[in-house]
Order: sequence, then structure tokens, then C-alpha cells
Amino acid sequence: MQYIKEEARELPVFATPEVLVVGAGPAGIGAAISAARNGVKVMLMERYGFLGGNLTIAMVNPMFTFHDVKGKQVIRGIAGELVNRLVSMKSSQGHVSDLTFDNASMTPFDPEGMKYLLFEMVQEADVELLLHTWAVGVTREGGRISSVIIENKSGRQAIVPRYIIDCSADADIAASGGAPFIKGREGDGAMQPVTLFFRIGGIQMDALREWMKRNRDLLKDSPTDAEIDSSKAIAFLGLKELVKKGMETGEFPKDAAPRILFYQLPQEGQIAVNATRLQGIDGTNAADLTRAEVETRVQAWQIHKFLQHNVGGFETSYIVDTGAQVGVRETRHIRGDYQLTEDDVLANRAFEDGIACGTFAIDIHPPEGEQQVFTGSGKAVYEVPYRTLLPQGLDNVLVAGRSISATHAAFGSSRVMATCMAIGQGAGLAAAMLAKQGGDIRQVEVAKIRAQLIAQGQYLLGMPDDQPADPGLVLDKGEGSGATASHHNPFKDKTHG
Repeated sequence: MQYIKEEARELPVFATPEVLVVGAGPAGIGAAISAARNGVKVMLMERYGFLGGNLTIAMVNPMFTFHDVKGKQVIRGIAGELVNRLVSMKSSQGHVSDLTFDNASMTPFDPEGMKYLLFEMVQEADVELLLHTWAVGVTREGGRISSVIIENKSGRQAIVPRYIIDCSADADIAASGGAPFIKGREGDGAMQPVTLFFRIGGIQMDALREWMKRNRDLLKDSPTDAEIDSSKAIAFLGLKELVKKGMETGEFPKDAAPRILFYQLPQEGQIAVNATRLQGIDGTNAADLTRAEVETRVQAWQIHKFLQHNVGGFETSYIVDTGAQVGVRETRHIRGDYQLTEDDVLANRAFEDGIACGTFAIDIHPPEGEQQVFTGSGKAVYEVPYRTLLPQGLDNVLVAGRSISATHAAFGSSRVMATCMAIGQGAGLAAAMLAKQGGDIRQVEVAKIRAQLIAQGQYLLGMPDDQPADPGLVLDKGEGSGATASHHNPFKDKTHG
């Protein structure tokens, strides 16, 4: 490899916020709003021209999972407020049951309504925004990152914050600052595949429901007529054998997921499709991402044609749009002061320093092969410890979102957007407390964080709670069969929920 020498230069300091949040995905949104509402000066930096991360940029839909199998909402706070406001805008059906019967609840939404509302919420909180900006490096003094180097159309500059919340999804700031991390699966570094979500419009939903009734045995758990008709938002999963034949004939892309999965959106006749897939992609490698963007868009086109030819209601449908970026599930996991494990997830584990709850399944899209691990959501409710946000060797950086300290399997649960927003809320509150009292990230009183989170509407295990469960979201079916969806559950005997 050839190298050139870049001349040293002085960089202008663009801003000096008390708290800098890098990345405006679900975790970054939760962190920025939380810190600002708790009375400190916050800057939220994002490389795109709008907010939301996988909610909007990758158009991942729906949000998972706010409820346990008894219908109890265990993720509330800022994430819960967001959903309530989306419903009032008619940009979400709210929390609804999942027709695939493996999720306690799902929360579909309109990504355009989400873009609008996220701007509104961060502006209400008086968060200072900086868009179209990349973090390209850091400077470090001892255990503290003293500045974040940025680039945008205005050139190369620096931001000098007191505290940083790294919500880049790839732990970019922590890694640049020398914090240790691992990528993907322990042992071989294999990472979950990427997926490009896309929207299809012009679907005749009544015709689709009738097709589902006639072909129920092709769908996961063969839903009944009543279940299909009463579903407020269709969740369609299955067609494994049809997809296999399509791969053999060339009608279906051979590298895509070996089943069809899509969800009904708030707009009439629209769905979000989760069926493209590309393995062997490193989301921190630009060449890999380039290949993924090209190949998954080809897959999306082929999958839409497959649906037009094989599923009723799609005959006159069309692709509305594809995500602005392919959705990346997994890259770096920091090595934190504690590592969340799959046993923590499955065992309803509470922690003295728990700052958010999760209840989503251990869901591992396969780094290789076809079989997807899926344990079912809502069976167990666990806490995410504050210590998983603390990168080893750094004193003023918190990491929130999918790159917290977790094993590959535990990450299969903690990575989802509702959980990440709750983690971000906890991180934002911690950063606000630190900005007021000073000190390093390990000196904050976590008991005070927990108490304030509860006072601000969040739910944590062991705290008094009088909010009733939603009887419409009680998941009264046992674990379904994954035979029509390439699912299996290797943790079946370990779930303590």
C-alpha cells in the first residue's frame, strides 16, 4: 500500500458543548433528548441530513419490542413518548400484536413521519444539531478524549466537549480513542449479514388477506382466518419452499434471506420488506458497503417481482423506495467494564446498575448458512447494566446503542431500536449528571440515575409500577415452528421467563 504524508495543521474549534452525542440513530436520539432535558448543553452530530439512523436512513420497520408476553410495557420513557406522538400524527398503528406469534408486540411506523417528529423532539429539547458531518478522528489526553475531529462542507474542524456519548453504531469514537473492542462473533469475528429494507406500495390488502387464508400452510404457524382478519398490521413470514424453488430457477436472489418477511405500514397498501440479505459484509469497510449497496438493491428488485408473481394482492404493486443505506446489524462491540451475556438475557437478570430494559428475542441472522436463531420476544425481561456502556481505558466517553459491551448472542437481543433508544436515554441522563458534578464516567451514582429514570417515565426491574398490562398484547401462544421461516431456537431449554 502506498502512503502520502499529510502536513500538520491547526484546526478551528467549531463548538464546545458539555455533551457531544455522535450519531443520531435511536440511541443518539434517546441520549441527546435525555441529556438536554436534564439541563446541559448538548450537540447532536449526524452524517446524514436527517435523524433516525436505522429508523429512517435504513428504514428498518417495525420497532421491536416494547412489551413482554403478558402485555406489560417494559420500554417506556422517551421511546414510549415517541410512539404515542407518532400515533397522534397517524404515522403509526401503535403497539400491535405480531401475526408471526413470536414477538410480544411490534410497532410499525411511517419513516417520513418519523423524520419530521424526531426533528421536532430534539428542537423542543433545545439540542444543537450539526448535520452532514463525519467524525474522522480524535485527540486524547490521558484517559480523556479531548476533541473530536470532524469534516463537512465547511472543511476540517474540531469539537471540544466535556463528555461524549458514542452512538455511531460502530463505536467509531471509542475505537479511534484506543478503547479495545471485538468485532462480531467471539472466536472468528463473523458478523450478522446486512439487509436493505424497502417499501412496496399499491398492494390490495384485502386480496392479500384472502391469499393468506388460502395459503396459510405456507406461512409461519398457519394463522387462522380470525387471526388474519383481526390483525391491525399484517406481519407476513414464511414461503420457505417457494423461495427455495425461486432460487433454483433464478426467480429469487440466491444470496437473499431464504424466506419472505414483511410488515404492514400505516399508509394504505404499503409494506416494509425484510428479505434482502448479504453475508460476509464488514460494515466498517467502505468497499464491502459499496458492494452491499449495489447487490441488495438488485435483490430488492428481484424480490418485488417474485411477490408480484407468487402472492395475491401484489399484481399492480410497485417499489416506493429503498433505504438510503443498507442496514448494518453488527460490527464492533466495545470491551466494557461488564459484558452482557446470553444468560443475562434469558434469565430475567436485573443489575444494581441497570439503566434500561430489553425483552426482544435473541435474534441472530446467520453469518453463514441459512438457519436464523430466534428465541421469541417478551419471554424474559432483562436489564442492561451501566457498566456495558463504559469503554475500557476511557474516562469521559459513554457508548450507547448496538456497540455496547455484549457477547455476539446477547447482542442479538440488545441491538434492536426500542432497546437502543432506552439505553441512549440512560446514557444521556448519566452524561448530564456528570456534566453537572464533574469527574469520570465511573464516578456517577447509578442509584440516582435509576431513580431519575423512573421519575422520568422509564421502567426498570424491581421498581414500583402500577401501569396496567395491555390485554390485547398478551401472547398466549407457545413457541411456534420455524420450519417455514428457517428459524430455530438453540436456547429453548435455557429460557427462564
